[in-house]
Amino acid sequence: MKYARPLLLAGLALLALACAQEDRSGLRRRTIPPPPTSGWARLPLDAAAQRVAKSLWISDATGRSVPFLVAREGLWAPQPLTLDHPLLGVDRAGRPAVDFALKLPEGWQVGEREQLRLDFDLDGAAPWVATLSAERQRQDGGFLAYTFPAPAHLYDLSPSGQRTSLTLPWDGERYRITLRMDQGRAPRIKGLRVFAETRPEALEAELALDATLVPEPGRPREWRLTLPEAARVVGLDVSLAPPAAPLRAEVAFGEDGAFTLVADPLWNLPALNSHATRIALPPTLAQTVRLRLPEGATPTSARILTRRQTLLFPAEAGQAYTLHLGGVARPAPGDLGALPSSRAVFATAPLALGPEAPDPEGLPHRISSGERARPWMPWVAGAAVLLLGLAAWRLLRDGQA
Repeated sequence: MKYARPLLLAGLALLALACAQEDRSGLRRRTIPPPPTSGWARLPLDAAAQRVAKSLWISDATGRSVPFLVAREGLWAPQPLTLDHPLLGVDRAGRPAVDFALKLPEGWQVGEREQLRLDFDLDGAAPWVATLSAERQRQDGGFLAYTFPAPAHLYDLSPSGQRTSLTLPWDGERYRITLRMDQGRAPRIKGLRVFAETRPEALEAELALDATLVPEPGRPREWRLTLPEAARVVGLDVSLAPPAAPLRAEVAFGEDGAFTLVADPLWNLPALNSHATRIALPPTLAQTVRLRLPEGATPTSARILTRRQTLLFPAEAGQAYTLHLGGVARPAPGDLGALPSSRAVFATAPLALGPEAPDPEGLPHRISSGERARPWMPWVAGAAVLLLGLAAWRLLRDGQA
């Protein structure tokens, strides 16, 4: 009788082991090439790694988990900067303009954050649209103009929306901004606030993928764009058939996603030598994007703008690292987000992921028999429990006899 209870407990333990197994088949790892210099390292993820981004982790050559951050807006808090003798008014051509220098906080230097965000206080009668030109002063006193990947606009199209902010790389101390009017009367620049910030999402190079516009059957205002595989979509580049005044499009992700009105307007006015084609979208992993335009507007071409998710981590020169995927993430101590500065995050070239291989160091998920256990395991466990139960019953009977 004294052996009945231990035998029964052993049977239950055997059943639990049979019904809860570790699945290591999905554990994969990818090598990260040693960085040439010590400091912040960038690791863009491809489509395969992005699909399991929630469970990945990085280890060093000894297998220890390395802390990392996911590049995103707001990763480092913006810092307001004081302007040194700002000049607000108009240039010689009568265009609104502002000229200013920056007073840096104690201990800071140019580029302590990667970007400057300029928030304008403008006084004008809507609707109006202006293209911006921006210059920064060189060491010899001359000014060098920025080249934007797409035209930079400020506008007030109330009640449809407005934009009064501009983002520039922080690589100078003195700046000059000029507004060239595309539509309406020029606003007056009443004031300007400048913030130093890091926005890794905005700094990552975009990949523009050509996509065929396919009209939706029976829906004359809707079009479909499809990628070969799911990607992290961050925007669209849409050209409209002219003439098209500023208008706002609606965008939906996937086959059944709801349409959402986009803040950025599109237009194409050759007579005014003015157009806007780029609209920003919240980063979304999708393969299909659906576009809806107001009646009468027709797109002539479109590209899907994608951006790979990027990990940032402190790397030592010559150190080998490994990206682990497919299992449970091994946490690293501390919080990199508490660091005061992100200076030089983007000073070096990004690292590239190596090929996939099995991961003997990965941490597997524990799964129940109903998920992925071998089909014969519950039967074996059940038979073992029955045999142990029979043995316990015999012991109990013999003890009573």
